[in-house]
Amino acid sequence: MSDTVKQVQFEKVSWSDAPGREEAIVTRTHHSGELIEIPVAVITGTKPGPTMVVMSGMHAGEYSGILAAQRLIQHVKPEGLTGRLIVIPVISTRAFMERNMQLNPVDQKEAHFQVPGNPGGSYTECLIDTLFELVKDADFLIDSHSGEMAQALYSWVPVPMIGAPEVQERSKALGLGFAVPYIEFRTDPKTVPQLCIFLAEAGVANIWVEVGKNGLPTERDIRTHFDGYVAALKTFDMLEGPPARPEQKILEGDRYQINSKHSGVWHPVVKEGDIVHKGQFLGTLTDYFGNEIEKFYALERSLVLYYWTSPAINVDRQPHGYDWHTGLVSLITVEEEE
Repeated sequence: MSDTVKQVQFEKVSWSDAPGREEAIVTRTHHSGELIEIPVAVITGTKPGPTMVVMSGMHAGEYSGILAAQRLIQHVKPEGLTGRLIVIPVISTRAFMERNMQLNPVDQKEAHFQVPGNPGGSYTECLIDTLFELVKDADFLIDSHSGEMAQALYSWVPVPMIGAPEVQERSKALGLGFAVPYIEFRTDPKTVPQLCIFLAEAGVANIWVEVGKNGLPTERDIRTHFDGYVAALKTFDMLEGPPARPEQKILEGDRYQINSKHSGVWHPVVKEGDIVHKGQFLGTLTDYFGNEIEKFYALERSLVLYYWTSPAINVDRQPHGYDWHTGLVSLITVEEEE
């Protein structure tokens, strides 16, 4: 750890109003005795203005956003910034250091679907409560994700259309600078992670960004995250210059996911970004010897958002009812092109 980095107990967190950069590991002890650690960098500009949060590493194997967040900390200088930038490069340090995928290794819960307000609950609930207290005064928030080590993902930006109209409009604007094929405006709360809903209803405009696959932090994917952060800062006049506006299409349709009801070995025949037609073959589940258990087919004409590249499918591994270990293909319906 650098000599400039300090450890700060959650109850004693405060940031200077003077221009500069502060780095701290914020700690909080869960009632189980397990320690929560969240690294936070705060860059305060020379001019007053809004506060933006960039955070990543909620799911520990989604590395492209983590490295892009580090790059942002080193890139943004107080003398060029209006307002305040808070960067949290790794939300779940425990999961990160254990190279754990998707679920928190302490209580096996999915952090994105937890809501603040229950620090006396499970470890992950306390983690999300701590995170929210660190970011709740922000005006804007970008949460970076990508395909986990077991997932090949087609890059896109989902935008939660939740909260007051002005919050929704600011959330839309956050996503316009990412060089991804699609931006998706989600109006159905059932398709929006609980943390995103909680933030929007608290007045924090927010998006989450899905860029990268299989836990491989390529320079292209890191750059897509990073350039999107810079464009968002420029959009709200926190950095000087016109924001990037790469070509994006609006993704509309109904999300659905193909899951297995059996344990076995998964053999996919589709790739991320494929357009599949209703009834199109997606892949086969076999037993250990290669004997077919079940074939899977698309329900509608759809875009493959991501698929599980890991052959191991385990229906007995569903902690708290979460079905991530049975997932095969995640899709969204698309209309025929005219």
